[in-house]
Amino acid sequence: MFKQKIIVIFTLLLTSIGLAQQSVTLDFTALVGDQPAACGVMYEGVGAEDSQIEFQDLRFYVSNVRLINAAGEEVALELDGDSQWQHENVTLLDFEDGSALCAQSGNEAMNTQITGTVPDGEYTGLVYSVGVPFDLNHADVATAPAPLNVSSMWWNWQAGYKHVRIDIMSHSAAMNMGEMTMDEMTKTEGHDSGEDKTETAEGHGEDAEKAEGGHGGHGGHGAVSAGLWPFHLGSTGCVSDSGVVAPAAECANPNVFEVRLESFNPDTDIIVADVSGMLSGVNLSQSLELAPPGCMSGADDPDCSVLFTNLSLSGADTQTFFRSEAKE
Repeated sequence: MFKQKIIVIFTLLLTSIGLAQQSVTLDFTALVGDQPAACGVMYEGVGAEDSQIEFQDLRFYVSNVRLINAAGEEVALELDGDSQWQHENVTLLDFEDGSALCAQSGNEAMNTQITGTVPDGEYTGLVYSVGVPFDLNHADVATAPAPLNVSSMWWNWQAGYKHVRIDIMSHSAAMNMGEMTMDEMTKTEGHDSGEDKTETAEGHGEDAEKAEGGHGGHGGHGAVSAGLWPFHLGSTGCVSDSGVVAPAAECANPNVFEVRLESFNPDTDIIVADVSGMLSGVNLSQSLELAPPGCMSGADDPDCSVLFTNLSLSGADTQTFFRSEAKE
Protein backbone atom coordinates (compact mmCIF):
# COMPACT_ATOMS: atom_id res chain seq x y z
CA MET A 1 0.00 0.00 0.00
CA PHE A 2 2.81 2.36 0.97
CA LYS A 3 4.63 1.49 -2.25
CA GLN A 4 1.52 2.25 -4.29
CA LYS A 5 1.20 5.69 -2.65
CA ILE A 6 4.82 6.45 -3.46
CA ILE A 7 4.22 5.53 -7.11
CA VAL A 8 1.11 7.75 -7.27
CA ILE A 9 2.95 10.69 -5.70
CA PHE A 10 5.92 10.22 -8.04
CA THR A 11 3.58 10.07 -11.05
CA LEU A 12 1.79 13.25 -9.97
CA LEU A 13 5.15 14.96 -9.47
CA LEU A 14 6.29 14.05 -12.97
CA THR A 15 2.96 15.24 -14.39
CA SER A 16 3.19 18.56 -12.60
CA ILE A 17 6.75 19.03 -13.85
CA GLY A 18 5.61 18.28 -17.39
CA LEU A 19 2.82 20.87 -17.10
CA ALA A 20 5.00 23.61 -15.59
CA GLN A 21 4.75 26.83 -17.57
CA GLN A 22 6.83 29.97 -17.71
CA SER A 23 5.60 33.44 -18.53
CA VAL A 24 7.08 35.22 -21.53
CA THR A 25 6.97 38.89 -22.47
CA LEU A 26 8.10 39.87 -25.96
CA ASP A 27 9.05 43.54 -26.06
CA PHE A 28 8.88 45.44 -29.36
CA THR A 29 10.15 48.87 -30.28
CA ALA A 30 9.66 50.85 -33.50
CA LEU A 31 12.66 52.75 -34.83
CA VAL A 32 13.67 54.84 -37.80
CA GLY A 33 17.28 53.77 -38.02
CA ASP A 34 18.48 54.39 -34.46
CA GLN A 35 15.75 56.89 -33.54
CA PRO A 36 12.47 55.95 -31.80
CA ALA A 37 9.53 56.09 -34.21
CA ALA A 38 6.94 58.50 -32.81
CA CYS A 39 4.15 60.80 -33.91
CA GLY A 40 5.03 64.46 -34.28
CA VAL A 41 8.72 63.84 -35.06
CA MET A 42 10.42 64.65 -38.37
CA TYR A 43 12.88 62.07 -39.74
CA GLU A 44 15.52 62.81 -42.36
CA GLY A 45 17.18 60.63 -44.96
CA VAL A 46 14.56 57.88 -45.35
CA GLY A 47 14.15 55.74 -48.46
CA ALA A 48 15.86 55.80 -51.83
CA GLU A 49 15.86 59.60 -52.10
CA ASP A 50 16.67 60.45 -48.46
CA SER A 51 13.18 61.81 -47.91
CA GLN A 52 11.95 63.79 -44.93
CA ILE A 53 9.00 62.01 -43.32
CA GLU A 54 6.55 62.19 -40.43
CA PHE A 55 4.24 59.43 -39.18
CA GLN A 56 0.47 59.52 -39.43
CA ASP A 57 -0.06 55.89 -38.33
CA LEU A 58 2.10 52.90 -37.30
CA ARG A 59 0.40 49.61 -36.38
CA PHE A 60 0.58 45.94 -37.33
CA TYR A 61 -0.82 42.54 -36.34
CA VAL A 62 1.42 39.66 -35.21
CA SER A 63 0.20 36.05 -35.06
CA ASN A 64 1.32 32.45 -34.54
CA VAL A 65 4.23 33.27 -32.23
CA ARG A 66 6.63 30.39 -31.55
CA LEU A 67 9.78 30.21 -29.46
CA ILE A 68 12.65 28.02 -30.61
CA ASN A 69 14.02 25.76 -27.88
CA ALA A 70 17.54 24.43 -27.42
CA ALA A 71 16.68 21.39 -29.56
CA GLY A 72 15.65 23.63 -32.47
CA GLU A 73 11.93 22.87 -32.02
CA GLU A 74 9.28 25.56 -32.44
CA VAL A 75 7.02 25.83 -29.37
CA ALA A 76 3.81 27.85 -29.64
CA LEU A 77 3.36 30.78 -27.27
CA GLU A 78 -0.07 30.59 -25.65
CA LEU A 79 -1.20 34.20 -25.45
CA ASP A 80 -2.55 35.62 -22.20
CA GLY A 81 -6.20 36.55 -22.15
CA ASP A 82 -6.46 40.25 -22.96
CA SER A 83 -9.60 42.28 -23.53
CA GLN A 84 -7.83 44.92 -25.63
CA TRP A 85 -4.74 43.77 -27.52
CA GLN A 86 -4.70 39.94 -27.80
CA HIS A 87 -7.24 37.41 -29.09
CA GLU A 88 -6.60 33.72 -29.72
CA ASN A 89 -3.21 33.79 -31.50
CA VAL A 90 -3.27 37.42 -32.72
CA THR A 91 -1.84 40.58 -31.14
CA LEU A 92 -2.14 44.17 -32.33
CA LEU A 93 1.04 46.21 -31.83
CA ASP A 94 0.30 49.93 -31.83
CA PHE A 95 3.09 52.55 -31.87
CA GLU A 96 0.99 55.66 -32.53
CA ASP A 97 -0.27 57.76 -29.61
CA GLY A 98 -2.90 59.87 -31.36
CA SER A 99 -0.81 63.04 -31.25
CA ALA A 100 0.12 65.39 -34.10
CA LEU A 101 -0.76 63.85 -37.49
CA CYS A 102 -1.63 60.53 -35.80
CA ALA A 103 -4.81 62.15 -34.47
CA GLN A 104 -6.29 61.50 -37.93
CA SER A 105 -6.78 57.77 -37.30
CA GLY A 106 -5.33 56.92 -33.88
CA ASN A 107 -5.63 57.62 -30.17
CA GLU A 108 -3.57 57.60 -26.98
CA ALA A 109 -3.70 53.82 -26.38
CA MET A 110 -0.50 52.01 -27.37
CA ASN A 111 0.79 48.45 -27.13
CA THR A 112 4.38 47.32 -27.56
CA GLN A 113 4.29 43.84 -25.98
CA ILE A 114 3.11 40.29 -26.57
CA THR A 115 2.58 38.23 -23.41
CA GLY A 116 1.93 34.53 -22.95
CA THR A 117 3.24 31.24 -21.59
CA VAL A 118 5.31 28.30 -22.84
CA PRO A 119 6.43 25.09 -21.13
CA ASP A 120 9.43 25.59 -18.87
CA GLY A 121 12.65 25.35 -20.83
CA GLU A 122 15.52 27.12 -22.52
CA TYR A 123 14.61 29.16 -25.59
CA THR A 124 17.11 30.58 -28.04
CA GLY A 125 15.07 31.92 -30.97
CA LEU A 126 11.74 33.35 -32.09
CA VAL A 127 9.41 32.90 -35.07
CA TYR A 128 6.18 34.79 -35.78
CA SER A 129 3.93 35.87 -38.62
CA VAL A 130 3.01 39.44 -39.45
CA GLY A 131 -0.66 39.52 -40.37
CA VAL A 132 -4.01 38.05 -39.43
CA PRO A 133 -4.45 34.33 -40.28
CA PHE A 134 -7.18 33.37 -42.75
CA ASP A 135 -9.54 31.90 -40.15
CA LEU A 136 -9.78 35.29 -38.41
CA ASN A 137 -9.02 37.63 -41.31
CA HIS A 138 -12.53 37.98 -42.76
CA ALA A 139 -14.55 38.71 -39.64
CA ASP A 140 -17.10 41.49 -39.22
CA VAL A 141 -15.17 44.34 -37.60
CA ALA A 142 -18.39 45.63 -35.98
CA THR A 143 -18.85 42.45 -33.92
CA ALA A 144 -15.31 41.03 -33.71
CA PRO A 145 -13.53 41.00 -30.33
CA ALA A 146 -10.60 43.32 -29.68
CA PRO A 147 -8.10 43.78 -31.23
CA LEU A 148 -10.00 42.77 -34.38
CA ASN A 149 -12.60 45.49 -33.82
CA VAL A 150 -10.48 48.37 -35.12
CA SER A 151 -12.23 49.69 -38.22
CA SER A 152 -9.19 51.66 -39.41
CA MET A 153 -7.27 48.36 -39.59
CA TRP A 154 -9.95 46.69 -41.76
CA TRP A 155 -11.02 46.91 -45.42
CA ASN A 156 -14.13 44.76 -45.68
CA TRP A 157 -15.33 41.17 -45.33
CA GLN A 158 -13.88 40.09 -48.67
CA ALA A 159 -10.37 41.54 -48.25
CA GLY A 160 -10.12 41.34 -44.46
CA TYR A 161 -7.75 43.28 -42.25
CA LYS A 162 -4.77 45.48 -42.90
CA HIS A 163 -1.94 43.36 -41.58
CA VAL A 164 0.28 46.44 -41.51
CA ARG A 165 -0.71 50.09 -41.59
CA ILE A 166 2.05 52.67 -41.83
CA ASP A 167 0.89 56.08 -43.01
CA ILE A 168 3.67 58.51 -43.79
CA MET A 169 3.60 62.19 -44.58
CA SER A 170 6.49 62.62 -46.99
CA HIS A 171 7.47 66.26 -46.93
CA SER A 172 9.86 65.56 -49.79
CA ALA A 173 6.82 64.57 -51.85
CA ALA A 174 4.73 67.63 -51.13
CA MET A 175 5.75 69.30 -54.39
CA ASN A 176 5.16 66.13 -56.41
CA MET A 177 1.66 65.17 -55.25
CA GLY A 178 -1.45 67.25 -55.50
CA GLU A 179 -3.73 67.49 -52.47
CA MET A 180 -6.13 64.54 -52.34
CA THR A 181 -9.01 63.93 -49.95
CA MET A 182 -9.65 60.47 -48.54
CA ASP A 183 -12.89 60.31 -50.58
CA GLU A 184 -10.88 60.89 -53.74
CA MET A 185 -8.42 58.18 -52.72
CA THR A 186 -11.31 55.78 -52.16
CA LYS A 187 -12.58 56.27 -55.70
CA THR A 188 -9.17 55.37 -57.12
CA GLU A 189 -8.48 52.38 -54.90
CA GLY A 190 -10.45 49.18 -54.87
CA HIS A 191 -12.54 47.42 -52.25
CA ASP A 192 -15.21 49.38 -50.44
CA SER A 193 -16.83 48.19 -47.23
CA GLY A 194 -20.35 48.88 -48.46
CA GLU A 195 -20.37 47.96 -52.12
CA ASP A 196 -18.48 45.87 -54.61
CA LYS A 197 -16.01 47.86 -56.68
CA THR A 198 -13.56 47.01 -59.40
CA GLU A 199 -10.06 46.64 -58.03
CA THR A 200 -7.27 48.93 -59.14
CA ALA A 201 -4.11 46.82 -59.35
CA GLU A 202 -5.75 44.59 -56.74
CA GLY A 203 -5.61 47.45 -54.25
CA HIS A 204 -8.10 48.33 -51.54
CA GLY A 205 -10.38 51.21 -50.62
CA GLU A 206 -10.56 53.27 -47.47
CA ASP A 207 -14.27 53.70 -46.71
CA ALA A 208 -14.04 51.42 -43.69
CA GLU A 209 -11.79 54.00 -42.05
CA LYS A 210 -14.54 56.60 -41.96
CA ALA A 211 -16.48 54.75 -39.26
CA GLU A 212 -15.52 55.16 -35.66
CA GLY A 213 -14.45 52.04 -33.85
CA GLY A 214 -11.68 50.23 -32.08
CA HIS A 215 -9.78 51.34 -29.03
CA GLY A 216 -11.59 54.43 -27.93
CA GLY A 217 -12.92 55.08 -31.43
CA HIS A 218 -10.46 55.47 -34.26
CA GLY A 219 -12.09 58.23 -36.20
CA GLY A 220 -12.36 58.99 -39.88
CA HIS A 221 -10.17 61.20 -42.03
CA GLY A 222 -10.81 64.67 -43.25
CA ALA A 223 -8.79 66.24 -46.02
CA VAL A 224 -5.39 64.63 -46.55
CA SER A 225 -2.49 67.02 -46.97
CA ALA A 226 -0.17 66.83 -49.93
CA GLY A 227 2.57 64.26 -49.53
CA LEU A 228 0.62 61.40 -47.92
CA TRP A 229 2.42 58.09 -48.61
CA PRO A 230 0.42 55.24 -47.04
CA PHE A 231 1.44 51.59 -46.85
CA HIS A 232 -1.46 49.24 -46.11
CA LEU A 233 -0.53 45.57 -46.36
CA GLY A 234 -3.44 43.14 -46.68
CA SER A 235 -4.64 40.13 -48.61
CA THR A 236 -5.51 40.43 -52.30
CA GLY A 237 -7.06 38.08 -54.83
CA CYS A 238 -9.84 37.22 -52.38
CA VAL A 239 -12.80 35.62 -54.18
CA SER A 240 -16.37 36.06 -52.98
CA ASP A 241 -19.68 37.33 -54.36
CA SER A 242 -19.08 40.89 -53.18
CA GLY A 243 -17.14 43.05 -50.76
CA VAL A 244 -19.63 42.29 -47.99
CA VAL A 245 -19.17 38.51 -48.30
CA ALA A 246 -16.21 36.69 -46.77
CA PRO A 247 -14.31 34.29 -49.07
CA ALA A 248 -14.68 30.56 -48.50
CA ALA A 249 -11.10 29.82 -49.56
CA GLU A 250 -7.82 31.54 -48.77
CA CYS A 251 -6.93 34.54 -50.91
CA ALA A 252 -4.55 34.16 -53.85
CA ASN A 253 -2.13 36.56 -52.12
CA PRO A 254 -2.48 36.29 -48.33
CA ASN A 255 0.42 38.75 -47.88
CA VAL A 256 1.23 37.35 -44.44
CA PHE A 257 4.99 37.01 -43.96
CA GLU A 258 7.12 35.13 -41.46
CA VAL A 259 9.88 36.61 -39.34
CA ARG A 260 12.55 34.27 -37.95
CA LEU A 261 15.05 35.46 -35.36
CA GLU A 262 17.43 32.54 -34.88
CA SER A 263 19.20 34.16 -31.95
CA PHE A 264 16.75 35.66 -29.47
CA ASN A 265 16.37 35.59 -25.71
CA PRO A 266 13.08 37.09 -24.46
CA ASP A 267 14.70 38.03 -21.15
CA THR A 268 17.56 40.02 -22.62
CA ASP A 269 16.54 40.97 -26.19
CA ILE A 270 14.00 43.30 -27.78
CA ILE A 271 12.39 43.06 -31.23
CA VAL A 272 13.03 46.10 -33.41
CA ALA A 273 10.62 47.13 -36.16
CA ASP A 274 12.88 49.39 -38.23
CA VAL A 275 10.74 51.45 -40.58
CA SER A 276 13.79 52.83 -42.39
CA GLY A 277 14.93 49.26 -43.09
CA MET A 278 11.51 48.38 -44.45
CA LEU A 279 11.55 51.48 -46.66
CA SER A 280 15.08 50.90 -47.94
CA GLY A 281 15.13 51.55 -51.68
CA VAL A 282 11.60 52.98 -51.72
CA ASN A 283 11.20 56.39 -53.38
CA LEU A 284 9.04 58.38 -50.97
CA SER A 285 9.53 61.61 -52.87
CA GLN A 286 6.96 60.54 -55.43
CA SER A 287 4.31 57.92 -56.01
CA LEU A 288 4.86 55.96 -59.19
CA GLU A 289 1.12 55.35 -59.28
CA LEU A 290 -0.28 58.72 -58.30
CA ALA A 291 -3.82 57.46 -57.83
CA PRO A 292 -3.61 56.26 -55.14
CA PRO A 293 -0.26 57.27 -53.67
CA GLY A 294 1.82 54.77 -51.74
CA CYS A 295 1.19 51.02 -51.64
CA MET A 296 -2.22 49.46 -51.06
CA SER A 297 -0.98 45.87 -51.61
CA GLY A 298 -1.67 45.74 -55.33
CA ALA A 299 0.32 42.93 -56.92
CA ASP A 300 0.91 45.11 -60.00
CA ASP A 301 1.48 48.37 -58.13
CA PRO A 302 5.04 49.53 -58.83
CA ASP A 303 5.10 51.32 -55.47
CA CYS A 304 4.70 47.93 -53.74
CA SER A 305 7.41 45.93 -55.50
CA VAL A 306 10.37 47.11 -53.40
CA LEU A 307 8.35 46.89 -50.20
CA PHE A 308 7.31 43.31 -50.98
CA THR A 309 10.96 42.40 -51.51
CA ASN A 310 11.93 44.05 -48.22
CA LEU A 311 9.24 42.01 -46.43
CA SER A 312 10.23 38.73 -48.13
CA LEU A 313 6.86 38.62 -49.91
CA SER A 314 8.34 38.35 -53.39
CA GLY A 315 10.58 35.34 -52.93
CA ALA A 316 13.41 37.11 -51.10
CA ASP A 317 15.11 35.00 -48.44
CA THR A 318 15.39 37.78 -45.86
CA GLN A 319 13.36 40.74 -44.68
CA THR A 320 14.66 44.17 -43.65
CA PHE A 321 11.87 45.27 -41.28
CA PHE A 322 12.53 43.27 -38.08
CA ARG A 323 15.65 42.44 -36.12
CA SER A 324 16.56 41.73 -32.51
CA GLU A 325 18.83 43.76 -30.27
CA ALA A 326 19.98 43.50 -26.66
CA LYS A 327 17.85 45.49 -24.23
CA GLU A 328 19.55 48.54 -22.81
